[in-house]
Amino acid sequence: MLRTTDLTKLYRTPAGVVPALTGVNATFERGKLTAIVGPSGSGKSTLLNLLAGFDLPTSGVVYLGDTSLGAMTERERSKLRLTRFGFVFQSFNLIAVLNAWQNVAFPMGLAGIAAPERRARALALLDRFGLRQRADHVPTRLSGGERQRVSLARALANDPDVVFADEPTGNLDSRSGQVVLGALREVAGEGRTVIVVTHDVGVAESADAVLELLDGHVTLARAAVPAARSEA
Repeated sequence: MLRTTDLTKLYRTPAGVVPALTGVNATFERGKLTAIVGPSGSGKSTLLNLLAGFDLPTSGVVYLGDTSLGAMTERERSKLRLTRFGFVFQSFNLIAVLNAWQNVAFPMGLAGIAAPERRARALALLDRFGLRQRADHVPTRLSGGERQRVSLARALANDPDVVFADEPTGNLDSRSGQVVLGALREVAGEGRTVIVVTHDVGVAESADAVLELLDGHVTLARAAVPAARSEA
């Protein structure tokens, strides 16, 4: 479980101190998909960066279980992001010169997994998301929806506890977006914590919980409305 206590992030600029987040208390549960929503500039990306340990708060704490991310060294946080966190990005962030299975296998190599196992696990993940027949295709030969599913397969490469998805449906048509959303819900159903930053109303309505930000403050934290999920 990932949680925050009185999380605050301030940025110092020539014009003065700018608060990006102020006193955020939130819990992200295992087995649940939580959508973080809010207008541009509300603090969504800042919160995601703090939750993933890419940045440190000005004050407050991010906990993974009972461990404070701020008490870890940068090397320890990097290892955490490699082995216990997975990431899905709006722009896919696939390596252009690698084919689909090689992209999925790439973080396994960084984690020290042997080459034969890397390939077998990568192909199994692609098969899971209906992409086995596209395994040897480079990203430019894949559709947007296929690229995002490769990105999701890569996020699961090292069997993470937490999956972060930053606007995962933002560059997709509605049908591809539904496929990716369904895959994220399936991942959460396996007992992982899934956190999605989104402007997509459909994603928010299908989430297990919603955290709404405005000007760096939590304005709403609730479970998703069951009726909305059944209609999605």
